[in-house]
Amino acid sequence: MTSDTSDTNRTVVFPCPEGSNEYAFAKVPVTKLNSEIMDTAFRKAVGCTQYPGGCDGMRKDHWFADAVPLGEHWKYKYLIDFGGMGYSARLFAFLMSESAVIKSTVYREFFSDWIQPWLHYIPLSSHYSEIYNIHAYFSGASPSMLEALNKANQTNNQEVKVVTDAWHDGDAQLRKIARAGRKWKMTIGRKVDMEIYVYRLCLEYARLWSDDRESMGYKG
Repeated sequence: MTSDTSDTNRTVVFPCPEGSNEYAFAKVPVTKLNSEIMDTAFRKAVGCTQYPGGCDGMRKDHWFADAVPLGEHWKYKYLIDFGGMGYSARLFAFLMSESAVIKSTVYREFFSDWIQPWLHYIPLSSHYSEIYNIHAYFSGASPSMLEALNKANQTNNQEVKVVTDAWHDGDAQLRKIARAGRKWKMTIGRKVDMEIYVYRLCLEYARLWSDDRESMGYKG
């Protein structure tokens, strides 16, 4: 997605003017969006022997860069956490930062029922396509978005806007999510909470394997 150089347009919604209760939408070329807000790369080529052209072919087709130390991430407003071949071990460290966490995963994790999207973190689907709208909502319109909106207004001879009751402050909302996520990590996502979960899981697992499991169940 981030290396897309096609003529595909993405519909992006953003506050216009910034800080108002009015929102506009525009169809923006994905190449321009990527050049403005994306800076992504692979860190390491894994399993590239089966790739057409081998590892050299993979490095030719995709951008690779050096790893960024974990502490360097804390400089940014957003921290994006992707699930990989398994669960992400970075999420709890990200939540301890002062940044808002964007989380994407296909896995159900032990804390899934404890943490709330849009309160403690910003959810992102597995196809990532709404990342442009997330950035525009919290950080405002980029130059290409405003350019596309101006062209649309000239073509339609009218402004394309939606008015809401609430006034928009993306930075304030972002800080609120970041602080709520940090508070969650310090009160519910602690090591002792993980240990309690594992202990209860072991108790239930033992009950299921017991021949006398019915007597081990809770009777209110």
